[in-house]
Amino acid sequence: MPPAGREPWGNLQTLKEVVMKVLKYLACGMLLLFAAPAGAASPAPREDALTGKAVVVGDFSVVPLRDGTHSFPLSIFKGAEEADMLKTAGTPTVPGSFNVFLIKHGKERFLVDTGNGALIPGRNGQLPLCLKEAQTAPADVGKIFITHLHGDHIGGLVANGAPAFPKAKVYVAKAEYDYWTNDASVQKAPEGRRGLFTLVRDVLRVLEQHKLLVLFTSDDVLVPGIASVALPGHTPGHTGFMLSSRGKKLFFIGDVVHGALLQMPRPAITFDFDVDQAMAKETRLRAFKQIAAEKTPVAAAHLPFPGIGFVRAEGEGYKLEALK
Repeated sequence: MPPAGREPWGNLQTLKEVVMKVLKYLACGMLLLFAAPAGAASPAPREDALTGKAVVVGDFSVVPLRDGTHSFPLSIFKGAEEADMLKTAGTPTVPGSFNVFLIKHGKERFLVDTGNGALIPGRNGQLPLCLKEAQTAPADVGKIFITHLHGDHIGGLVANGAPAFPKAKVYVAKAEYDYWTNDASVQKAPEGRRGLFTLVRDVLRVLEQHKLLVLFTSDDVLVPGIASVALPGHTPGHTGFMLSSRGKKLFFIGDVVHGALLQMPRPAITFDFDVDQAMAKETRLRAFKQIAAEKTPVAAAHLPFPGIGFVRAEGEGYKLEALK
């Protein structure tokens, strides 16, 4: 990391400018679009619910937390003409959510990602309210597993220049850390997104100053029952986490999928913010094939809330089914 007080990254855009460019795609309001199979027992959560029904995975319990809602316009997806994508999605905006997941294991409390935080005035994430409803204080959280370093996943890590979770070790893939702290990555990024590197480095600097950052490599067992899984493409170090306990599993897949209505039936469709479009597509195709074959439920950051379900093969693509 660069020395404090030094700004070696060139003439980058301001954080507000970058965030505004990102958020212009995120229109508020969504519909719950899990395609529940016949006989599905779990009712849809209220559209204003901050927490979802806990999912038991062996000795663990996972509580979905709604940090916010959004919808993606078809123009942000790549790989087909918009008119063609509209036929698949049936809507010009694909609904989704900003999901964070609280993992409970005895008295231990972990998080997968932290949502938006306070990126710009009026667009604050709801994670603090979610945790309060889940009867969890920030100081209760001992570990945070970060799928990747985009602002809607790490924004909640820092508040007022200090760690928002003062006792939590924050786990980040070394490949992800290396990408965002490498000046060469800044120069290769589209000009309009170079300011994102400033945001990421500011968050990392706070974590490092408080000795809270932990780097890991692919397939590391981070705690008993939770292992990292490399899912590169959306970002170079994008990572999933496999939760396993007593023969049960739940796979946290981060941003492998952004628009369920579009990318489930057509998984070759990519997302404008994928750093490596080809690799992101390859990772999604491989992951969906394995997940569907093994019948492993997934938890994802942008699936419609509560963000947990099964990926089922259907025709030439897949569909999302709610948990029973």
